[in-house]
Amino acid sequence: MTHVAAAGLPLVIGLVLAVTAQRAGWRPSLAAALAVGAALRLTLLAVAARDSWQPYDLAEDFRSTADTVLAGRDPLVYLREGGWHFLPFLAYVLAGQRALGDLLGVPWSVIGRAVPIACDLALIPLVGKLAADRDRDASGLRAFQYACAPVGVMVSAIHGQFAPITLLFGAAALVAARRGRAHAAGLLAGFAVTSASWAALLLPGVLLVLAGGRRRITALAWTAAVPLGFLLSGCAFLGTPVGDLPATVAKSLSARPVVGDWGWTAVATGGHQVVDPAYGRIGTLVLAGGVLAAAWWWRRADPVALTLALLLAFLIVTHRFGAQYLAWPMPCLIALAGRGTRLAVAASGVWAAFGYLYMTRLDDSAWRDVHVWWALSSLAVAALLVRALPPRPAPGEQGSGERDDEAAREPDQTPAR
Repeated sequence: MTHVAAAGLPLVIGLVLAVTAQRAGWRPSLAAALAVGAALRLTLLAVAARDSWQPYDLAEDFRSTADTVLAGRDPLVYLREGGWHFLPFLAYVLAGQRALGDLLGVPWSVIGRAVPIACDLALIPLVGKLAADRDRDASGLRAFQYACAPVGVMVSAIHGQFAPITLLFGAAALVAARRGRAHAAGLLAGFAVTSASWAALLLPGVLLVLAGGRRRITALAWTAAVPLGFLLSGCAFLGTPVGDLPATVAKSLSARPVVGDWGWTAVATGGHQVVDPAYGRIGTLVLAGGVLAAAWWWRRADPVALTLALLLAFLIVTHRFGAQYLAWPMPCLIALAGRGTRLAVAASGVWAAFGYLYMTRLDDSAWRDVHVWWALSSLAVAALLVRALPPRPAPGEQGSGERDDEAAREPDQTPAR
């Protein structure tokens, strides 16, 4: 319980600060938001790095991936099935962290979380920029609230997962698109997609912001070029045979069909975590249908609202789930600050914290027993995410994808490459 109290205190403080800022009408500066965000994350890092429990993917898979790359080998080829299923970009990031830690004498439990924490901090001003496009006066408050959001703090400082990296590139792509920079928006979106395939959900919003077919084609070309470049880099730097590239692509898009942790699959399995390809096949169809329905329903929405709707739709109907998924909608959810935002943020934080802080203290038997009702309780969180979905534009109402700022009216000034 000592660990739960030590790790939980900064999360509670952050949540209280976020709610108080809203109710008291605070307008914190960006410097204050960054300072609070850094303090919360570094405090939790100090607790997590000394803990006897470490996330398996961080402690084993990510470290093995870094070592494999430093040895000049492709982790998609040499690591265990299901252990690594990303393109080399993130593997290079992990290798860089590993090499830096060895150089400075910093243990992996600390250095392995460094980039996710840095990226989550870099998201703070970007959330403010996304909010400023709707309400300039709310920019500082929204940035501060993201700095305090428990899910982002835990995913970066405890789990050391990649979601903040992907979200940083995705949010930056939206900001670049808002300013009419098609090349930069496509390049950034490409890095987002390269770091996680789910980032394809961010692309419709980026394209909707850009005015004109030429800019959208330019952005799409850059988005495709980045993952292709990193895929080919395996042949140049990791010794991946060219003939293995199709299998490498398939493996990078694969994932073990672990279900029963969240939503409808928790009901179907009685709250038990199972590995069953049948759920994966059914779940993929349900997921595709849910996301496509959301894309159609919010097709006329503001691009950030469309992005939020797609991410929330994914979470609501997904069959495969990790607590880090809850970080995906947080930047857009907090930037838009619509109906149900505070409840969704708080409920997501409490649910994830129970998994990260308490369930990791349990032995296997106790974990399986507690997992049943924890997984089933995800239905309540999913219901609050449904409530937080952005309103659909009324018939005839057009979202801000059709931009009327100067950047939209003038030709793209970004030089051709």
